[in-house]
Amino acid sequence: MEPFSIDVFTREAEGVIRSYPSETDALRRLKPLMERLITTPGSVPKEAFAPRRDRFANNLVYRPADRIFSVMAGNWSPGQTTPIHDHLTWAVVGVCEGEERESIYRRRDDGSNRRRARLEMVGERINKKGHVTVLGRAGIHRIDNVSIASSLSIHMYGLDIGTAERHSYDPVTGEVSKFVSGYCNVLRDEESD
Repeated sequence: MEPFSIDVFTREAEGVIRSYPSETDALRRLKPLMERLITTPGSVPKEAFAPRRDRFANNLVYRPADRIFSVMAGNWSPGQTTPIHDHLTWAVVGVCEGEERESIYRRRDDGSNRRRARLEMVGERINKKGHVTVLGRAGIHRIDNVSIASSLSIHMYGLDIGTAERHSYDPVTGEVSKFVSGYCNVLRDEESD
């Protein structure tokens, strides 16, 4: 039997995604695959988690030719954080090493003003090695590395997240900004190929 590796994970996950177009059905089947991946020693090569000094690193691990989903490896040095952000698609995130504080938000307005949002923090937790977070299309969160070591995680999204226009949210002013994250290990010119 083939050992469970990132390649086996992406192959099985792709089968799920293509067989179950419903977000709920897909997420129900993807979560146990992610749990297995992040609890199997050596399943993800260390080089997938190449760090950055200036900010958290998001490295592309896999995306099919039609870009129906993407898998990336995240590396947060101690103290690094993401802005409050959305994905505009489903997400499955598994912590491989370290601890990440995840703050979950919900929009309290009707979304009619695309430049402003009223957010409410509805939850906060410390996610440790082996934890899997599942977010639906409306999910909004922030991740902080609150440990004294790097935090490593695998992220799977229902689109090519590095090329998707998304939103960040200012919790004080309510300002909504657009951004495209890119991938740290892929040149932007190559992404359009």
